[in-house]
Amino acid sequence: MKLMNVIGKQMQYPRGIFGKILFAWMTRMTIEHARWTVDLMEIQPDDDIIEIGFGNGANIKLLLQRARNGSVTGVEISETAIEMASKKNAKAISEGRVKLYEAAGNALPFEAGVYDKACTVATAYVIEDPGAVFKEMYRVLKPHGRAAVTFPVRENFIRFKPVGTEGFYLHELADLKKAFRDAGFVNCRTEDNDQVRFGAHCMLGEKPTIS
Repeated sequence: MKLMNVIGKQMQYPRGIFGKILFAWMTRMTIEHARWTVDLMEIQPDDDIIEIGFGNGANIKLLLQRARNGSVTGVEISETAIEMASKKNAKAISEGRVKLYEAAGNALPFEAGVYDKACTVATAYVIEDPGAVFKEMYRVLKPHGRAAVTFPVRENFIRFKPVGTEGFYLHELADLKKAFRDAGFVNCRTEDNDQVRFGAHCMLGEKPTIS
């Protein structure tokens, strides 16, 4: 039980050697979620994108493949994640196409209206108040900017042994949808994918033109 509690806490805030192992393992479980999300985001070549909770940086590489003339800004609370993602994306960082920041998703250190796309993958269940993160995603998007929030199907994920430990907030889908709409997003829809591990939902929405 003590080991499970350690795993639960690491899932919420991975750090150190154990955190690196966990990030590698989590990426294997969710990389197909990330690829699917990238497909749904309708990324344009010149897009500037922000990803919240980038883990070991694998999804940043996927985003850059689509935004080949744009940029990706990554935000993480884990120093271990920043270390891993910096190595994985070293060339793009040296070219100025990737910037990584240590910050919380509910307090992004950026001005309003600067990104074309925003995404977060496999983070919703380790965030106590995802609505606060959705509001920040909305704030930093440009008018007509689009957001994507992907997470496992709760009914499947709840069978995953570590979810019984500290560090998980297994929000209901209806509550996440409401928080997403309440953040201000319009033209919202939720796509489902039963071909990936645990199954997945992706909430998609747009920031309207501000008059």
